[in-house]
Amino acid sequence: AFAGFALLSGVVDLSIASMVGFSSSVYALCLFNGIDPYSGIAITLALCLVFGAINATAIVGFGAEPIAATLGMLVALRGITWVILGSQGAIFAFNIDLFNVVTTSVFGLPLFFLLAIGLTLLATIVVTRTRLGRHVQAVGGDDRAAARAGISVKRVRAAALLLSAFGAGIGGIIFTGQLGSAARATGLGLEFQVYAALMIGGYSILRGGVGNPIGGALGLLAVAGVSNILDLQAISPYYVNIIVGLLLLAAVLLDRLRGGDAFE
Repeated sequence: AFAGFALLSGVVDLSIASMVGFSSSVYALCLFNGIDPYSGIAITLALCLVFGAINATAIVGFGAEPIAATLGMLVALRGITWVILGSQGAIFAFNIDLFNVVTTSVFGLPLFFLLAIGLTLLATIVVTRTRLGRHVQAVGGDDRAAARAGISVKRVRAAALLLSAFGAGIGGIIFTGQLGSAARATGLGLEFQVYAALMIGGYSILRGGVGNPIGGALGLLAVAGVSNILDLQAISPYYVNIIVGLLLLAAVLLDRLRGGDAFE
């Protein structure tokens, strides 16, 4: 949902996967050093917002290309993550209370799955029914027209980038809670799966203002379903990358066929 808002506003944030790995390592480090889980969450999300603000400053403040700026952040955050994890490449920080929270089930379904459904529905209402959603779509569709209409393009895109960093930070915390550790491979390549899923669900990586959170969620379920099928069939996980890559290529081609980067 958070990455979808960035796409709707016309910004591609490639740093989300590295942000997940970074937040996972920071949170694991907090737990390892005896910081209570809630304070660790606050510290981790605050640091993620700092790096999200750096993205926003580069893109919104200095007019840098989003792909180039967030690609630089992707590399930088991955390097910072490796420094945090040290020579062992991992930090073990199992917390039974946190593990119980992230693995809680309600009516036989994972609590976080139900929360994700609720968040998706809320995001859909915001995008389709509120003034804020219309502003985000207008900025992504045509930022010049949006500016002439009195919409603050810079504020919308800066907020979208901060939300993207915040969402990635939450993802990293959940990873640490479930696995009881952080490792160098956490979040590696996740950005391709996320954007492939969003594009399958109707978002456009070539133009903003196109997409719906429900479609994005269905795209994520499709990609996750492919991964689970391969796991159940005991097929090498490397094939997941091949399939996701082909799906991403197909989504790009379909996006070109339905309008590409031409605005109407």
